[in-house]
Amino acid sequence: MNKKWMIGSLALSLGLLSAGSGALAASPPLSNTGVKSVAAVAPGKEGPALVNNLTVNSVVPLVAHAKALYTYTHRGGSAYMPELFQYNAMEYRFLSSDLGTKQKLLSYIKRAYTHKAAAYYVQNQFLEYKGRMAQVNADMGNLLQYEKAKARMISKDTASAVFELSVPYPEGQGPNETVIVNLKKVNGYWRIDTSPDILF
Repeated sequence: MNKKWMIGSLALSLGLLSAGSGALAASPPLSNTGVKSVAAVAPGKEGPALVNNLTVNSVVPLVAHAKALYTYTHRGGSAYMPELFQYNAMEYRFLSSDLGTKQKLLSYIKRAYTHKAAAYYVQNQFLEYKGRMAQVNADMGNLLQYEKAKARMISKDTASAVFELSVPYPEGQGPNETVIVNLKKVNGYWRIDTSPDILF
């Protein structure tokens, strides 16, 4: 089975993604698993996370989904050859058109993050220049495998939660990292309440 289908099948089986425009779709689960609908989709086409029953099992796919959203925005979206420009002696790149305005970028990030976390991320990691969103032309990141994390609940009530994740690197590349994830319930669904640039 190729990696795209394996990842799609994993997302499908974990019940994380919405059934928007994906190649694989399923009807809502029969039991109350905290998920309404699922699909495997291309980067940039992810629907909102629909986790309403937050557990040690559902927080890991939620964080993996949030990481995918972060990765897509952090690389500038879908543009293969982004338009570059100089600003304050630094090279910037415009984001692809699907993320090209502040509203589009915020809406995309809020698929897995609270408004506060998304607004902080947009304010601190992006530049609005001539009506378009841009970012410093650099690639950063880590190799942590959030989809393989193990979770431990630290605290949870009806509106907020804190989980500790033990996140592995690829085999042989270092010990697991401990990551604290703060979450809040927004309109019935759980969202990460930490800016993606701080979390990842």
